[in-house]
Amino acid sequence: MENSITGGFFVGTVIQGRHVELRLPPTVTPVTDGLPPAGATFVGRDGTARELHERLAPGPAGGAITVLTGLGGIGKTELALQAAHRAVAEPGWFPGGVLYLNLSVHDGEHRRSPEQALDTLLRHLAVPIEHIPETLESRGALLRTVLNGYAEHGRRVLLVLDNAEGADQVRPLLPSNSGTPVLITSRQTLTFHLGERLYDLDVLDQDAGVEFIHRVLDTARPGDGRVAAEPAEAARLAELCAGLPLALWIATALLTEDPARPLANLRAALEDSQRRLDRLSRRDDQAVRAAFELSYRALTPQQARLFLFLSLNPGPEVSTEAAARLLDEDLYDVQDLLGDLARAHLIGHGASYERWRQHDLVRLFAQEKGNARVEQDRPLDAVNRLFEHYHRTAEAADTLLAPGDGDSDGDADSDRFTDRAAALEWLETERTNLVETVKVAHTLRRPDISAHLAFVLTRYLKLRRHLDDWIEVSTTAVALYRLSGSDEGTAAALNNHGAALAEARRFPEALGAHQAAADLYHAAGDRQGMAEAAGNSAGVLHQAGRSDQAVRLYAEVAELYRALGDHHGRSAALTNRATVLSYLREFDEALDDLAEAAEAAEAAEAGRPDGGSDEDAHTLVSRGRALAGKREFAEAVALFTRAAEIGRRDGDQHGEAVALTDLGSALFATWRIDEAAEANTRAAELAHTIGDRHHEAIARNSLGLCLQRVGRLSEAVEAHTAAIESFLDTEDRHGTGLARINLGMALTASGRPGEAAEEHRRATGILHACADPHGEGIAQNLLGCALRGTGEFEQALAAHDRAIELFRRSRDRKSEADVLNNVGVCRRAMGQHEQALASHAAATAVYREVADRHGEAEAAEKSAAALLELDRFDEAARFGARAAEIFEETGDRYGTAVAYVNLGVALTELSRYDEAVEASGKAVLLFRELDCAPQEDGAMGNLLYASSRQRSAAAAPPAGRGGAPRTLLGRWRRTRGDRRG
Repeated sequence: MENSITGGFFVGTVIQGRHVELRLPPTVTPVTDGLPPAGATFVGRDGTARELHERLAPGPAGGAITVLTGLGGIGKTELALQAAHRAVAEPGWFPGGVLYLNLSVHDGEHRRSPEQALDTLLRHLAVPIEHIPETLESRGALLRTVLNGYAEHGRRVLLVLDNAEGADQVRPLLPSNSGTPVLITSRQTLTFHLGERLYDLDVLDQDAGVEFIHRVLDTARPGDGRVAAEPAEAARLAELCAGLPLALWIATALLTEDPARPLANLRAALEDSQRRLDRLSRRDDQAVRAAFELSYRALTPQQARLFLFLSLNPGPEVSTEAAARLLDEDLYDVQDLLGDLARAHLIGHGASYERWRQHDLVRLFAQEKGNARVEQDRPLDAVNRLFEHYHRTAEAADTLLAPGDGDSDGDADSDRFTDRAAALEWLETERTNLVETVKVAHTLRRPDISAHLAFVLTRYLKLRRHLDDWIEVSTTAVALYRLSGSDEGTAAALNNHGAALAEARRFPEALGAHQAAADLYHAAGDRQGMAEAAGNSAGVLHQAGRSDQAVRLYAEVAELYRALGDHHGRSAALTNRATVLSYLREFDEALDDLAEAAEAAEAAEAGRPDGGSDEDAHTLVSRGRALAGKREFAEAVALFTRAAEIGRRDGDQHGEAVALTDLGSALFATWRIDEAAEANTRAAELAHTIGDRHHEAIARNSLGLCLQRVGRLSEAVEAHTAAIESFLDTEDRHGTGLARINLGMALTASGRPGEAAEEHRRATGILHACADPHGEGIAQNLLGCALRGTGEFEQALAAHDRAIELFRRSRDRKSEADVLNNVGVCRRAMGQHEQALASHAAATAVYREVADRHGEAEAAEKSAAALLELDRFDEAARFGARAAEIFEETGDRYGTAVAYVNLGVALTELSRYDEAVEASGKAVLLFRELDCAPQEDGAMGNLLYASSRQRSAAAAPPAGRGGAPRTLLGRWRRTRGDRRG
């Protein structure tokens, strides 16, 4: 006898015999019927959904266990359902269907134990009730056996476990092999060490949030045009919902229920942070607060206390160190608590290790909870500890930004940071928290911290050019001191505020702040304070282009300090006045002031207890700039070198970098290009080391000019482009404009005049917006030069005309003459040689008026070139000789070489061959010394031709002129486009 059972697979005892009565269980509903529907709107997670799809695919590419974690309301379940439905729809992927089980962790009263979960799953798999074991271990073993059997018989099942509480609840439910994929969602970060893949879901970005709102409204009522009609309101709604899908869903549900409601109306309702959680709810459905409440209930008392305290931090992120100060507990204990909160997704990881952030709506929830526990938790004590931490640590950092300065409180923790770099890194990381502390500490009974921290942050905010923050904290300090009735404190805060406004080039407001400070000092009879405020005003006047007024005001300040017997203040005022005089090209008067400043400084040093007599690096740099303006470069180089040595000796890396940048400029002017490049490179490295990105940009901009000079034009373009990026990073629009001028120069030299013209146009717009007519004039002048290169001569002349007008407005006669020279060059290119000569003659007259001998030589050289074009060789020779003489006198070897080239051409045409050979030979030697190979080759060609005519003339004197090839080396003038360097 034979009997058999076929089809299906069997779990437990199978009985066979002669007579067997088999009663089959009733038909079981397919497991796929238990999968809830997915939402019709799904945005912002397409990439993750594709990854999940690949993991659920059959074969080796698939993954066994996938865990989706995140904050309540973040969209874990929706993502799991979307992935499950898409996978089940693929033919042959899951012939056994889907087992879906909501573990109901967050339903406070109906949490499924592992035993209950196993019982439900086994029933879904049609295991008879009487065959389901009693113990957890046996139920788990039976589930694994059944799932393995399904997989082995080609009936692969997808297991979805939604809302899991923890690893202990889920582990007994997991299959024993990869044949049954498992998709788990949880607010906790779950790990099983079974090769699971974790996905920590984040909030949606603003664009995805707006798209979510649009799709939901359009799905509910096709053609709903509210998002299109109010795009800014839609963006703000997404921002107020903080990218939380649950909050977005509730907001759109409120809009769907009332199709006439404008987005602006709901947005306005949600702007009130105190009521936002109330309004992100629906009476008959879900609420954001409820989602957070369930996670909060699961916390231990210590975890809950820390969670509530974290919402007291003024900024969006908090460090572990700051959290420990809030809780007043051991750092490593708090680190563990923060890890617990992160695993519960009540906080998230910040931008770097040991930094943490709270979702905006979670933060509001924590603040609500904290308000209800004020007596119990004493949050004011906690926030005071936090503010003290930020204040003292910022003081410690500030002491390292200017070693030995002595401005910071002696109580600062001097051992907090190992070096300046560490201090800057901390300040940069905590910047938002520090600025917000200034803004809110006074509202929590700590106005002292708000006011003092505003001053402590000044050096850092100026160094890194966080100008908006500097203006904001200084504004707060002014208001607090005024409220306290302290005129002295108000005046000091106004001076600080004025300095911030001046750096932002808001000159009228800056002058107003300094004048208000001066008025307070005057009312108090504080002449020292009056002098300080007046000196600050003078600096702003100079920056604003009112340099004549600045000169007069600095003189008054110096006299006031003299009357006070303040030698140091007098020295500083005279040094600053000399800087302005040098800018105005009043170099001799500037040097006189610097001599007086040196005497005052000596008197101040003599009054020191140690009778010190150290040289002042700042005074040396100022004297060097005046001498460089007079083209006395040898002495200027020596002074800049000495100033750099003093900075190096004293550990003042910023001062050393400034001196090296000036040294580079002086070396550049004398064609010591390699040394200039080395000085600028070192300056850039020092600035980078101390975190001064702004001065690093200045130095790299100057380095680009050196690269231009030696013909390394592609590198020069890169250097200027990098400088522009750094100026943009440091929010220096003015520096950006000047750097674009130099980039345009490099592009012109590279034979790319069209691109150069575009850079100069950009620079013109930027400098106009910055209210710098002088800088705008430079850009317009060089725009004309670039347009000349593109053959757009009329536009070039128009640009030069605008430059002349701007320089006249800024009373810069020397630069006006430079432009006239360039007009002459443009006229010559147009074939208008007589007009060109007239322009050069006008330039010469202005140069003589302002006693600029070097400029006079430039005009003479260009006049010689124009005269050669007109075959007026006698005059060309006279102008060429005149240019060579003045260039030699002013130490411009390149200019001398150019003048000798043109002189040699004229003399050859005049058959004065011996003189022509001499002049051309000098040009060759000078170009060789300067390592200018192309120019040397041109001059050598002239020399060889003149020599051949000389020999021919000796053998048989020619009847007429020599007809020499005219290798002219005309130049256009760079009108201080590199003044940043």
